[in-house]
Parts: sequence; structure tokens; C-alpha cells
Amino acid sequence: MISQAQGLTGSLEDYLEAILRILGESSVARVRDIADRLQVSPASVTPAMKRLADLGLISYTKRSYIQLTDAGRRAAMRTATRHSLLYRFLNGILGADPEQSDRDACAMEHHLSDDSMERLAAFFEFLAACPELASLLDRGFGSCLEGLEETDTRCSMAFCPLVSEAPGTEQRELTPLSQLPPGESRTIARIGGGRELRKNLLDRGFIQGAEVALERPGSDRLPCIILLGGYRMEIPLEAAGSIYLHPAGTGTETC
Repeated sequence: MISQAQGLTGSLEDYLEAILRILGESSVARVRDIADRLQVSPASVTPAMKRLADLGLISYTKRSYIQLTDAGRRAAMRTATRHSLLYRFLNGILGADPEQSDRDACAMEHHLSDDSMERLAAFFEFLAACPELASLLDRGFGSCLEGLEETDTRCSMAFCPLVSEAPGTEQRELTPLSQLPPGESRTIARIGGGRELRKNLLDRGFIQGAEVALERPGSDRLPCIILLGGYRMEIPLEAAGSIYLHPAGTGTETC
């Protein structure tokens, strides 16, 4: 992963994220599309594209369409994932205005550490696993923001842990992505596996609440082909087996 120390600044990350979103809506990205998306002049986009091309993150020549390289897509997804998590926290948990949440997420996403991103993703998984706690937060914290008296409502369970990783523990009807019928879409409940695997999946956009589909099952020799956010990508069978999905027709895992 190219870091800011290697030349990938916050501004360049914004350009990568803009290209990613444009390509998610259409098959091509042009300088004027990027300028419109970021509300900047086309003249300021061109030098940024040259710099991103020099870093090996995009394919670009003057007056041509712009495409992300594999490294560029990973870097763009990393930034987009941070933006999504921060926006959900600011807007969904703190109740900030949607436009303000989006602006703040844009400013914060470039400085969020990998460790903080992992903790934020785990926080949303915890809320999804404990809807009573999520409801309590919504009511109690909302009242706190409005200066109202604290509610006496309490979660009926003192502690609502995530599903244990211990062998033989029931997965509470969650389906590993590796076992999803091809063509069927589900939402992600949580990400298992070791820390390195989890970090890699988070960087690629696999977060709680995201919708995924299995296009082609994998094997010991062939990776799975996954559809995530309109993009097709390959991940190892082991990684797909560490992504747990909600049952069909639901969006939450109950305590």
C-alpha cells in the first residue's frame, strides 16, 4: 500500500476516491467528470492525474479515459471505507447533519489509523449483534444531545458478545460468504479471521452492512469471485469463509 510518506497525499486520495465513485456509476472516468465531482477546475485535475499515474495508481494519458490500476483500486477502497465508517458514526451515532457528516468524514478519513478503523468497524458489528444496545444508544444518547433527562431503559442483557471464534461455536445462522449460493446477495454481519486478514478485507470495503454477492465459488486453487459495491474482485476461499452474512431477508443479527 502506498502511504502518504511515499507521495499519496490527502488531496490525491480524494482524487482516487472520486475516480472510484465515478467508475461505480459509469464505465469511464474523464478529467471533466472528476472536476465536476470535486468541484474544482479541469486544469487542477490534470497535474493530479499525472502524479497518480507516476505512482502507478491510475492508467492515464492526455485526453484519454482514466482507469484505476489494482494498486489504485486498493488505495481508493481504503479511503472510501474510512469515509463510510466515519460518516456512519458521525451521522448515525452522533446524529450530525448529513452534509456536515460528509464534510467531516472527508477531512478525517486521511488521518484515521488502521487500528482506529478496525475498532470502528468492530463497533458497528457489535451494535448489529446487539440491537437492544443500538436502540438504547439511539434513545439515550439522543436525549443526551437534546439536554433531556437520561432514560431508565436498560439493555436486557448485561453483556452481548460477538459470536465466539472458538471451534464448534454455533454461528447463529450466519452464512459464510464462501457458502453463499452464486448470484444471491446478502449483507455482511461481521468479519472474522485473524487481524491481518481482517485488515485486508476492511481495506477492500468488506464492512458490516455492505451488500455482497458470490459470483463464482472458490476452491483450494481458485479464488472466489465477489461482487461488492458494483465491483468484481477475487479473494481467497479462506478469506470468503471469514466473512459472515445475515440470513436472507434480514439485516441484523439478534442477541
